[in-house]
Amino acid sequence: MSDTPDGYPIREFSRLTGVNPVTLRAWERRYGIIRPLRTPKGHRFYNDDHVELVRNILYWLEQGYPIRQVKLLLQTPASSHQDDADDWHKQQDQILRACSRFSARGLDDLLQQGLASYPMAVYWERCLQPVLEHLRADSHSGPVLKSFAYLLKRKLNSLIALQQKHSEGRTLLMATNHSDAELQVLAITYALGAAGFRVEYFGSELQPEDIRILAPVVSVSWIWLHLHPAGAGESRAWHSIGNDGQIPVFLSGDNHGAPDELYVMPERTGAMITQFITTSGEPV
Repeated sequence: MSDTPDGYPIREFSRLTGVNPVTLRAWERRYGIIRPLRTPKGHRFYNDDHVELVRNILYWLEQGYPIRQVKLLLQTPASSHQDDADDWHKQQDQILRACSRFSARGLDDLLQQGLASYPMAVYWERCLQPVLEHLRADSHSGPVLKSFAYLLKRKLNSLIALQQKHSEGRTLLMATNHSDAELQVLAITYALGAAGFRVEYFGSELQPEDIRILAPVVSVSWIWLHLHPAGAGESRAWHSIGNDGQIPVFLSGDNHGAPDELYVMPERTGAMITQFITTSGEPV
């Protein structure tokens, strides 16, 4: 009889739930809201009850509640909590202060903590995207916006590079037509990597003809275009990638005039990721 518990090792559980191993460990050690099983050698194992628990955790996170409140919400789901928005505002303000001081180390520490505590889609929608929108709306924040965008890109690129070292199976090719859309592309890439997908992204300078060359070389199973608003001619050129019908093409961002051949995604980042996973099926 084996001493190994039935269930999923942490990497398989991460793929199954879409929550990366770093976040799972933080939920266990820092917040005590998930308790994995252990093998005799101390390796983490998870079962179907843990799958249901993570789904409940994600539900509350998507409602806007901060991670520190989720344990209480799981214990008393009918209770009312009013300070969830205040907690997200506090995190946004901390990031804005670090950016205004041009504190690369301070910002990196905040990003590290946030990315460890939350799934990427939740952290993007509740914290990073509002910060980005605030800075873009302020005409006097040019240097702060540029430094924030650079440091966040650097952080996400480094995490994605580590993440993709362990990714196998079928490949998704991400592409965008503008550097202003690149941060959201990186957030989506990191989120899908946590769900076990192998994702390739080669920057915002590629043109539609470049994607056609890359796709067969990389042997992609899907293409995801995240488009910044553009002229009708440029949009048609990007949309035409889906004309041959051989590779499924997903479209997010500006979808004006999208042909029926493309899978048009919802607006919210989390909803995009859910739809892609549901539509594409298993990553391996």
